[in-house]
Amino acid sequence: MSNDSLRVMWFVPPAIAVAASWQMPANLRLESSMTQSSDEQYSSLCAGEVDAVVTSIDNVLHWNRRQGPQDFVVIAQIESTTPLQLVGSSALSAPADLVGANILVDAPENGFVIALRALLKEAGLGADDYRLTPVGGVRERFSALVAGEGDATLLGPPFDTMAVQRGLKKIATIQDVFANFPGQGLVVRKSVSHANQALKAWVRILNASLTTLPGDAARLTQALELLGMPAEAVTALVNTFPGTLTPSREGIELLIGQRALLGLPGADFTYEQIVDCSFLQ
Repeated sequence: MSNDSLRVMWFVPPAIAVAASWQMPANLRLESSMTQSSDEQYSSLCAGEVDAVVTSIDNVLHWNRRQGPQDFVVIAQIESTTPLQLVGSSALSAPADLVGANILVDAPENGFVIALRALLKEAGLGADDYRLTPVGGVRERFSALVAGEGDATLLGPPFDTMAVQRGLKKIATIQDVFANFPGQGLVVRKSVSHANQALKAWVRILNASLTTLPGDAARLTQALELLGMPAEAVTALVNTFPGTLTPSREGIELLIGQRALLGLPGADFTYEQIVDCSFLQ
């Protein structure tokens, strides 16, 4: 990687990254790639194939307990929250109905599934009451659910509405149960990131792009539509555009608490241990 290029991997282009592209100088090149799973993001960071990933902040809690570098930190929160709906068979009406269900997930031990497992526990279900089947990211989960390969999964816009249009049913909303649920974070390896001048420059541009809304809402909406995103996904991305890049303490403490509730590794971390705000200064 040259000093003027930055490699970032995400599931969907974040709205603030789209807004930041309007301010990119000619000598800074962003090389973005789409991922199909958080495990791919982890492996790519470990191998030095990417410099940063946009991912569920819970992944940092898990990755730092996996055998490996254990130096992952969140340096920015790039959306206020990640809208997530539990969607499943039309025969299901509530989380308690998922006893015996096959639930499709990205990974069974990290990411958005932890919020789902916490939601199910609060509904009275234990870990042995359902099965978690890894199939990949949101596109892969949507396709597998529609194909009848599972009973339920977590989906965000527009896939949740697309699933309902195909006869499936919205069962619960993560934000209705966990109001402080945080949006995705920009995650790096701390041991190598501070020498990355391109990363520092891009984060400065992201920070400067916080003023995009409300003045440039129409321009942002159009730019997201030009990327081929459905109207509902565009609306969700605009509505969750961050007001600050500083990772939410309340949100991260919620994620840590969910791991404690479930007895999972990573519940002993503190906000200060997994967040590095020095890039925002």
